[in-house]
Amino acid sequence: MDILIRDIDPSYIKEIDKRSEELTEKLGRNFSRNEYIKMLIQNDCELRLTKLKEDKFDHVVDNLVTTLSRQEKTLQNFINSNNRLFHMLATGIDLDEGAEKL
Repeated sequence: MDILIRDIDPSYIKEIDKRSEELTEKLGRNFSRNEYIKMLIQNDCELRLTKLKEDKFDHVVDNLVTTLSRQEKTLQNFINSNNRLFHMLATGIDLDEGAEKL
């Protein structure tokens, strides 16, 4: 697809040409103004897409942390109740009641 851009300040065009020349030297091949502008457009679109993906990833990680925290609390409650049960089976004294008697 072609895009026609009009009324660009000549100083910007000179800067684009300068950067194209720098890339030509670095890459060892001709890097045109057109390629440079295409690269800018592609990078802008990819940057926005990357930012969106990062935001979604951060949201998923936050949800995962919340879920793991809830699971940790549930597991700890389960462990505590098992400890109370084993103690009661072994001694015949409920830990909560035993603490009051002591």
